[in-house]
Amino acid sequence: MSYAKVAIRYATSFLEASIEKNILDQAASDMEIILNAIDGSSLLRRFLENPVVKTDLKKSIINEIFRKHVSAETLKFIEFIVDKNRENALKEIAEKFLDLKDEHIGVARVDIKSAFELSIEQKKIIEQKFESLLNKKVVANYTVDENVIGGFVAKVKDTVYDASVSHQLELLRQQLLKGSLLLN
Repeated sequence: MSYAKVAIRYATSFLEASIEKNILDQAASDMEIILNAIDGSSLLRRFLENPVVKTDLKKSIINEIFRKHVSAETLKFIEFIVDKNRENALKEIAEKFLDLKDEHIGVARVDIKSAFELSIEQKKIIEQKFESLLNKKVVANYTVDENVIGGFVAKVKDTVYDASVSHQLELLRQQLLKGSLLLN
């Protein structure tokens, strides 16, 4: 189920409160902890989605799980979400909060796949290109994917930049096919 509208509303609210209280870095760190916990535990996900568990019990258990790992402000925010019966959207809220925080501080996260491990120099060049293209500071995550024949494939949110050899060959093939159609 998509909780996009709910996530935007709650994440925006918490982002604004975090900025106002000057705790944005701490709140972002807390949201990463929460997101990792939810991603890493199917039991926690099922617990959050279970409508049978009473609100007070959910708040108590969430408090027990997170109180040593997140700030009091973040814990109050989570309890507020539970009070509003939106705990099933907590994962999406945390993801949206981190996206909004990146946008607020001018950071773009770029996932880059290449056929082999790139050198530090190559990484630096790619990051500089994306910083000038996106006009934001780039935080890159590199992975090796042997399906990429050469070059790289980068993804920024929903946009894919395909600078791989296989993609270039496909474009060339399409141009040749189009050219042969024009000759007939």
